[in-house]
Amino acid sequence: MPTFGDLKPDTYYLIQVDDESDIELVSVLLFTKETVLLRSYLPQAEDFFQYKDEIIFKMVEEFDQETAEQFQRLYQEETPEEQEYFEFEEDEEE
Repeated sequence: MPTFGDLKPDTYYLIQVDDESDIELVSVLLFTKETVLLRSYLPQAEDFFQYKDEIIFKMVEEFDQETAEQFQRLYQEETPEEQEYFEFEEDEEE
């Protein structure tokens, strides 16, 4: 079974950490002596540590940066041009 220490930098993975977790898109940010710092991307970015020797419940798929960016585009927030801005003026007491 794969462990978190088996993951490679600059590669994206769909993994399930345990049998009760959702499938998530992750990449390796940093290796330490005992741990791996991962970034989970969807629906929002979140960083977390896992022990290198900890078993990954299920390695669903491995893919490249281009494919990961396709997934991320699905979750991108509205661009500033698409957002409506409202400006509220506070009443000034005279």
